[in-house]
Amino acid sequence: MSETSEARCCPLSGGDHDGPVAFTEETVTARKEHKCYECRGVIPKGARYLKESGIWDGRPDRYKTCLLCAEIRTHFACQDGWLYGQLWSDLEDNFFPDMTAGGPCMDGLSPAAKQFLIDRRMDWYMDDQEHDGAPPPQEQHP
Repeated sequence: MSETSEARCCPLSGGDHDGPVAFTEETVTARKEHKCYECRGVIPKGARYLKESGIWDGRPDRYKTCLLCAEIRTHFACQDGWLYGQLWSDLEDNFFPDMTAGGPCMDGLSPAAKQFLIDRRMDWYMDDQEHDGAPPPQEQHP
């Protein structure tokens, strides 16, 4: 992969942090409603999600991630890893501005993950357009 495409297709930042010690991960079924640590969406009772636990810098922690965010995070992390809770801000900064639906960076994602990514990008794009300083479009009255 060239440097240009790697920068575009591997937009997540792992930072300078050491990995966890005593790390475990498992896919479990929610016995109650939870919140995804990445997208902040609801993980409903009965849904499967990724539960990860470990000790980072001497501090134990646990993260619950919906399966769509987990798939997208794994796909885009490449070799550099990621920081929990940074998935969408990293994608907004490093991928969304040049994202093309169906481009090579999306190869390998499930259809559901692609759609979630596209929906999030469109939300980001529309929000960005509202705050770019341009006046809102004028309504035309007959």
